[in-house]
Amino acid sequence: MARTKAERLRDAIEMLETAVEERDCSLVEDALEELRALLEELEE
Repeated sequence: MARTKAERLRDAIEMLETAVEERDCSLVEDALEELRALLEELEE
């Protein structure tokens, strides 16, 4: 089952929160990639 846009947004926010807690730049990059993909879909 495909995740909804809201679920994807929530997951990206959780990734950013975890990245801040763990000081993990790779998680920040992953979250930003997901947010950019979601934004691109919303702009269509």
